[in-house]
Amino acid sequence: MTVEELYKITKQLMFEKPSSTIYDNYLFGNLNRLLVELFEENNMSRIFKGKMTLSEPLKVSELNDELTYESEYINNVIPLGLAASFLIDDDLQKYSIFNTKYNNARVINQKIVSKEKIDAFTTRTSV
Repeated sequence: MTVEELYKITKQLMFEKPSSTIYDNYLFGNLNRLLVELFEENNMSRIFKGKMTLSEPLKVSELNDELTYESEYINNVIPLGLAASFLIDDDLQKYSIFNTKYNNARVINQKIVSKEKIDAFTTRTSV
């Protein structure tokens, strides 16, 4: 999924028109902050699924940049977090709703991975 597609999903959640540009100036800063915040959780999800971990958080700067985090984060967690970030200055009641949904989605999608599995995966995939 691209940043532009994620942005459209986020605007739909907020009941913003697809053509709305009100949050354009805040998109990359808030999205990059979320990508750092969710980096370890996303890597745990990747280990849980037997995938290679990412070596560092994604950093995006263009609408056509690809987002390579796990689908549950791209399709659910990040759009909710982005909506909360956008609304914190506009509407504290809506912010509270989206922030609660974001944190609930994080908890629901977190994977518990044992230290043994992490160690085994790290040993198996290290170069």
